Amino acid sequence: MASSSIVNSWTEWGALELICVGTAEGMCYPDDTPSYPWHRGDSKLHPYVRSISGLRPRRRIQEAQAQLDNLTDLLRAESIAVINSIDEVFDEDIGKSLPRKQTIITDNIEKADNHEIFQKKKIDVVQPLNSSEESFRFNHQIATPHFKSQYQFGLACPRDILITFGDTVIEAPTSIHTRYFESEYYKPLLYSLWRRDSNMKWLQPPKPTCSLSKMFHDADYWEKVDTKDYNQSIFVNSGYKTNLNENEIAFDAADIMRMGKDVFYKKAASANNQGFNWLRRTFPHLRFHMMHFPNDGSYHLDVSLVPLRPPTAGSHGLILLNQNYPPLASEMKIFIDNDWHPIWAPLPSTSDVSPLALCTANLNTNLLSLNDHCVIIEECETSLYRMLHDELGFDVITCPLRRLNEFGGGLHCGKTIEYIRLKILHF
Repeated sequence: MASSSIVNSWTEWGALELICVGTAEGMCYPDDTPSYPWHRGDSKLHPYVRSISGLRPRRRIQEAQAQLDNLTDLLRAESIAVINSIDEVFDEDIGKSLPRKQTIITDNIEKADNHEIFQKKKIDVVQPLNSSEESFRFNHQIATPHFKSQYQFGLACPRDILITFGDTVIEAPTSIHTRYFESEYYKPLLYSLWRRDSNMKWLQPPKPTCSLSKMFHDADYWEKVDTKDYNQSIFVNSGYKTNLNENEIAFDAADIMRMGKDVFYKKAASANNQGFNWLRRTFPHLRFHMMHFPNDGSYHLDVSLVPLRPPTAGSHGLILLNQNYPPLASEMKIFIDNDWHPIWAPLPSTSDVSPLALCTANLNTNLLSLNDHCVIIEECETSLYRMLHDELGFDVITCPLRRLNEFGGGLHCGKTIEYIRLKILHF
């Protein structure tokens, strides 16, 4: 077994070397889940939406996959190789100098390509590996002793399911029925890492039952409660209570943001107190902090709190906040006391989403950091570009990925564990 470390990731901003990009192949319209409704549009559309299930239209899948493929091309321009297993990384001869792709916003909002040559460190991209010759498919029933689900979610958003703390990969104990077995599709990739890296650890919390009677307060909760009312008032007025109870451990990987020894955890629809306690007990050398967003009880943290770069001797650290989902002011004190400067992101460029989209327009802050001075954002977010590039001095690469919003994610969701990031243990 090899002795060199491959898995070593502590932050969201360290210099990225190895990454996994998701795929839209085989994606389905998922079944309802008692955690939080997938579709949050006009309530008049709900009966129609519920009648739609199964495989998504082939054209929509192709459009989403084309955008993910384009993201892969942009990453390759940063010296990234796309492979199917970790073993192939060590057999490839990757050039050190590759063309850079960047969208530049001019005064009249036109796009132009800049093909300057930059010397880059090698970054590798891996993708979910299908162990058979068949295409990925998720339009088949899954069942456990506690529930059945007619369809699965798919693999467009791997960051929701897997996360790395240093040399340890965690399979998240998701409470979402349609994602219950999702981490199984990454096992070939994880085993490939396991064979190569003798320092790697691989953990899974006790797998939740996802039982309608044991794990949730009310199996029909979302038939009775409108999500808009829930997020604007019910969530905070109930003391941040969700339909997910505390009988079992539950969280998604995207409920977590890593900042070295300090890790931030969003209390909301997919993450309960038991999940927070399990993380604290399992990683006693890390400091876990609970975050609350009074008008957002939905899934995931990675559009609400986005660390961009840590404090240095010459500048503040920068952390991006979504002004539609403000955190509790008291919970921001830890950042201010440690020389982090909170910045409100511009509003999204559009509030329009597909009626069947699994995300809101607030994914404008769902960006991907390649290092502490270079980020990738969705190409239509011109206001965010100007703030990051013109005002804050970031190297900003733009990428069309709006179609993926319909499938449940953005740039940060569309990748998973950054197996190697060089900078560690800030704060």
